[in-house]
Amino acid sequence: MTETPGALPTPYVPGMSGLSIMARGGYATVYRATQDSVGREVAIKMENRTLDSHRDQARFLREARAAGRMSSHPHVVDLFDVGVTVDQHPYLIMELCDGSYLERMRVSPLGPVETRDVGVKIADALVHSHANGVLHRDVKPANILYSQFNSAVLADFGLAVLGEMRDSSVTLEVLTPAYAPPEMFRQDTPSGAVDVYSLCASLYAMMRGRPPRWDSDRSPSLITLMELFDRPIPDLPGVPRSLTDVLRYGMASDPRARPNAEQLRDMLVGLQLGPSNPHPPYATGGVSSLYFTGGFVPPRPGPSSAPPRPVPPASPTRDLPDETPTVNTGEPKRAKRKWFGFGDTPSGRP
Repeated sequence: MTETPGALPTPYVPGMSGLSIMARGGYATVYRATQDSVGREVAIKMENRTLDSHRDQARFLREARAAGRMSSHPHVVDLFDVGVTVDQHPYLIMELCDGSYLERMRVSPLGPVETRDVGVKIADALVHSHANGVLHRDVKPANILYSQFNSAVLADFGLAVLGEMRDSSVTLEVLTPAYAPPEMFRQDTPSGAVDVYSLCASLYAMMRGRPPRWDSDRSPSLITLMELFDRPIPDLPGVPRSLTDVLRYGMASDPRARPNAEQLRDMLVGLQLGPSNPHPPYATGGVSSLYFTGGFVPPRPGPSSAPPRPVPPASPTRDLPDETPTVNTGEPKRAKRKWFGFGDTPSGRP
């Protein structure tokens, strides 16, 4: 392939051929490639920077392999392998999907039923990750992918370890402002409430066609962005109030006032919005107490309300600093899934 001025040279990854750039950001480059042993297309996400010490490389390999446990969930992209190139760039070999919900919402916003169903699947993936002590920290429409075999998978758990290796001063550079909660701008210690906020903001954006509270597709200044958190989140035309109320609950400014991922999943499961694809048999104990005929009622605060389940300290996940969609490879994730390809989307817009 032809190299552009200032670009990294095409890397050598053992067992992979035909590498071509699909997306590039400030911290990582995504390549499309063929896994020679089985002839399938995959995505390779590679750090632009290097891990210079053997200790850092060993830590990356150890923790990235641990992060691979997340991909056992049916709604998390498969992480096939990890490694470090001869010139010390860490990389992850992942599932290649057909597209992202960032693309979908730009072309045509989703309806409430499809949005609810996507939310149930991704919330359940977060339940799984939080139970294993892993925070995502960059849930956004570009990181929620789909294929003809799976309507929603969450990408980029594998990059959590890369974020953890950097000092905390880069936090504001790598988060996606459109879907980040206010505590991320204060650089507070993150909790599972960060992922809950980002998922709810993403679901709202999928129906609206742009991020919550944003007046245009252009990213506002940091000062304006902080002021936007004080604005109410309006209803959306054609979207049942019960769904927007659940999303508002998940986007509470105070992280302690948000549901945890399990509670969010169960509230979404409990919404009666019309015909939809059957949900997996998620446990929904106690959900009925949150509903009445006509809509959702958030639990009342107070001593009798059980607080959201705490999430263990976890590795932050980080993706391209813009909204470049994460991509990942195409192999079955259970017997039901098959190989498939992916078309990437433009980067740089929320």
